[in-house]
Amino acid sequence: MSGLTLLAALNACAAPAPTGKAAPEWDALFQRNSGWVGADGSYSIPLTKDTTLWLFSDTLVGKVKDGKRIETSMINNSIALQRGTNQPEFFYSTNSEGKPASFITPQEGPKGDYFWLAHGVRTARELYFFLQRVVTVEPGTPFGFKAVDGWLAQVVNPDDSPPQWHITQTKVPFTKFSPKGALSFGGAVLPKGEFVYIFGGDSRSETNKGRRSNGLVLARAPAEGFGDFAKWQFLADGEWQGDSEKVTAVFPNVGSEFSVSWLPARKAYAVVYSQGIGGKILIRLAPDLAGPWGEALEVFRCPEMDWPSKAFCYAAKAHPELTSAPDELLITYAANSWDFWNLFKDARLYWPRFVRVKLGSFDLRDSSGTRR
Repeated sequence: MSGLTLLAALNACAAPAPTGKAAPEWDALFQRNSGWVGADGSYSIPLTKDTTLWLFSDTLVGKVKDGKRIETSMINNSIALQRGTNQPEFFYSTNSEGKPASFITPQEGPKGDYFWLAHGVRTARELYFFLQRVVTVEPGTPFGFKAVDGWLAQVVNPDDSPPQWHITQTKVPFTKFSPKGALSFGGAVLPKGEFVYIFGGDSRSETNKGRRSNGLVLARAPAEGFGDFAKWQFLADGEWQGDSEKVTAVFPNVGSEFSVSWLPARKAYAVVYSQGIGGKILIRLAPDLAGPWGEALEVFRCPEMDWPSKAFCYAAKAHPELTSAPDELLITYAANSWDFWNLFKDARLYWPRFVRVKLGSFDLRDSSGTRR
């Protein structure tokens, strides 16, 4: 069956769009009163059959009391290990003064640069995850940062406790950031057969004909030899080739953070992402990674958008390894505030928030029939 035929079949049932429902039982697993007390990012990688690795970016470490965060500081990344559906165990470093510090810091670059963590994969022998090197340009503001470049972390002993990990950092040569947009890889990683597929975003004005768009782009590498960039290939107009500059988007306007999952019950791939910072979580389906991709469908609106805390929501992504049903997605998102100090005044903000979406049978087009 061709991709277009299968997509038409997926679109054939005009059942109501699925509606996500909050999963407070999952929220509760991550909410604590001391130590790790919140973060954004929330990428997950199956580390073993029953252990999930969580990767977080900006992280709050301190205490929660009477609905507020006290004696709390922010570090730039942390991780956690979760056995089954138990409470995770969190890991971050400490500095020479015994104060909280990021789990991983850049081995190269000016002092003060830091890493935000992205997605990755556990291969037969090693663990890989992507890093985005960032510098703060306007402290105390939600978007006062600038991405510099991309890196790949390689862990040769992932079965050991994280404090004992041996990690090497290698610069990703295909990542480019400029005032006119960026080409980056590592937003989602999906093993499939002999290859590992690496998804990214292309927001460069020259490849988007001057439009403000972040297109979903795709690379692949052999599962054995994932870290050998000479073996990477890039999808360009449906063909695999070796030049990253020729990569073309499989659909436009993907979020800056997203996930790509295989849905066994639908025999389709799903991309989950936030529509900007307006609180809407969207999903697209396709029978093949190269597409054709269905219309973006809204499955949830974050209730924090209606709070008086000047909140905004972002970073939606799915965690298929943690779902028990073949036609369900467990999704996280982050709720932040335009006023940085609200993260301390309102301890309801800045935790991983979980949503369950039962897909069932639904029309991939939105009610207006237009592409989002």
